[in-house]
This record gives sequence, structure tokens and C-alpha cells, in this order.
Amino acid sequence: MLVGRRVAKLRTAHGESLREAAVRTGVSHTTIARIEKGEVTGSFHSTLRKIAEGYGVRMEFLLTGRDPKQDFEGAIRRLPADDRSRLYFASARTRTKIVLDFLLSEYPNEFSPEQLAQAIGWDPGNFQELLDEWDAESLPEELNLRLAETLSRMTGISNHWFRSGALGGDKTDLLPRETISSYIGCMKKAAQAGLSPKMVDMAIELLIMRTKDGAASKE
Repeated sequence: MLVGRRVAKLRTAHGESLREAAVRTGVSHTTIARIEKGEVTGSFHSTLRKIAEGYGVRMEFLLTGRDPKQDFEGAIRRLPADDRSRLYFASARTRTKIVLDFLLSEYPNEFSPEQLAQAIGWDPGNFQELLDEWDAESLPEELNLRLAETLSRMTGISNHWFRSGALGGDKTDLLPRETISSYIGCMKKAAQAGLSPKMVDMAIELLIMRTKDGAASKE
């Protein structure tokens, strides 16, 4: 059974045993084993929901193998390194539009303009007009925040993506939003000044070395 294979793949991808998966999901290890073997229980749907929530995926992924969050993050990670790094410098409005374009293209039935308009409490006609004449930089900040929060809630795509271009698994998730914004602001200044990434990287390494030397001398 394909659902069982997806559950097994999800568990092994996290390097977990059946008992560890049981702790994560609240589903007994014997039930998980039966699902992976293709044996369906009477409460199959509610059990799958627990497994999906435990691993942070949508039910759709277990049932169909498709998940907008995983598909979107996979598409971003497959971009060339230069293109991917430029996303960190894109405005929050532009990143919202990137997600919208992806969903409308790859998941037209699940995320139609009408459904999205209803989710954010907007008139469908006005929302369609917004999509047709999208100007990311002139999009009101309040509307962009509503869009970003709604898309994050509906898909599971990390809020960090909409704020700074960082995906859910990025180490930047461990940093406060203000810290990320400050660092990105510094990098934007460097880019505007025409400084090469290598030169900026060398300057950072030099600062780290001096900081370590200063700390060592105090000891």
C-alpha cells in the first residue's frame, strides 16, 4: 500500500525506530508497523492524521504523495546556488508572490484564487485583479502580512520564508527575526556598495579571528 510506504519513508527519513515514531506521533508502534505493511485499521483516517501532525506534513502527503510545503521547499532547493542566494535579498512581498505563483501553478484545485480570497477575507474579484496586475512593491503591507500568514497556515511553509527567505529547515530558524533582519540589511548594503561576497566573507572571518584573539587575551 502506497500510504504505508510513505509512512515508512517518513519515519526512516528521520532515522527513527517504530518505538521512536510512536513517541513522536502518539500512535502505538504496532499500529505504525501494521500501516507500513498495508494493514488498514478501523480508525485509519484519524491515525494517519496523528502521524501527519507528528511529522509536520499534511494529510495529503500521506494519501497522495504530494505536499505543497515539501514540494515548494524542494523546488527552491533545486535552484542554482546563485539564484537561491538572491532570494534572501528579495522583498517580503516578492517572496509572497513566489509562493502564490507556485501554488496557483502546481496546486490549482487546492489553492484556486477563489479559495485564497475567501481564506484572507477578500472579495474574489478584487483578489483576481490583484493577481492580474501584481506589483509586489506597491502591495499594502497589511495585505501582504495577511497573505503571508494565511499561506503559511494553509501550507505549513515556514514564516521565516516570508520574512527573510529562509526555509523551515534552515539554521536561521534558530535566530530571532530582528537578528536575521539586521544581518540581511548589512548584506544589502554590501551588495549595493558593489562588494563581492568573497570580500565580505573574508572581512567576517577577520572579525571573528580578532574577536577570538581578544577573548583569549582577556583570559
